[in-house]
Amino acid sequence: MEARKVEITLHGKQFTIRTAEPQEVIDEIVGYANVKLDEIGKVGPMSPHNTALMALLAVVEDLFNERKMLGALKERIRMKSALILDMLEGGGSSNNGDNPPAGGITYSDVQEDQRGVNEAIAE
Repeated sequence: MEARKVEITLHGKQFTIRTAEPQEVIDEIVGYANVKLDEIGKVGPMSPHNTALMALLAVVEDLFNERKMLGALKERIRMKSALILDMLEGGGSSNNGDNPPAGGITYSDVQEDQRGVNEAIAE
């Protein structure tokens, strides 16, 4: 997709940017930025420059929290994948493949994983 000029409004100020992103994505990004700017603006009076810097800091905090959650999720996936691979490769079990090996992944394990993901998201 080719870059084009797009008019956006951030915290009441008009800007023209060049982007190749679809309009829906631009709208979401600008909306998110405006929410952060508005949240910071409600804290108390400050210059537009300081408001922008504090909003930037809030967005970076969100980014770091998402990266931490993603890292934890990736690690859980790695651990579960290793367990599944071990089960598929025999893992010391004399199972004929009709039933999962004793101590394998159960429905409650999957529920526990989902609770862990939901708790990480809630943080």
